[in-house]
Amino acid sequence: EGARRVLREFALPAFVIVKHANPCGVALGATIEDAWERALAADPVSAFGCVAIANRPIGAELGARIAEHFVEVLLAPGFDEAALEALRAKKSLRILLDEERRAETPGERDYKRVLGGILVQERDSDIEDRETMEVATGAISEQQWGDLLFAWRVCKHVSSNAIVLARDLQTIGVGAGQMSRVDAVRIAVEKAREHGHE
Repeated sequence: EGARRVLREFALPAFVIVKHANPCGVALGATIEDAWERALAADPVSAFGCVAIANRPIGAELGARIAEHFVEVLLAPGFDEAALEALRAKKSLRILLDEERRAETPGERDYKRVLGGILVQERDSDIEDRETMEVATGAISEQQWGDLLFAWRVCKHVSSNAIVLARDLQTIGVGAGQMSRVDAVRIAVEKAREHGHE
């Protein structure tokens, strides 16, 4: 569900790779194949044994490429028969067809069970309007704006304290769930360096 919520942020071809309920690779691409390669390249080590979801059908070539990796769950809106043949060879892979077409309900609430009760809060489903944002460090390019808005959409789905580094509509480092923001930044930067995203 966490991966689906991230994916719903984007209309362009997108792949989301999640591990332990946190995105470790998110990318948009010109094609779904490109989005897969870029999402996987974001953090291929963390992607081992992941949940991967796409917002476009999986063709034969992409199915074969995904089958080369240890993916535990793959969700997409369709699968070519040749893709299914390659993917079914992976015994531990669960292949899910996404036929959900309902849109999110505006004002929908999140419910969490807590000892002795239930916590009800508003879901963070807003898409921030660029016109309401202010850049405090000077001027930035249109490409940088695109990367900032992309990172913003991914970041709201990462466990707090959340840090998302992005370039060219691809996550390149994610620091999640740390007690210190400084540690979350350090982890995100180390991940980016570790995988050659200098």
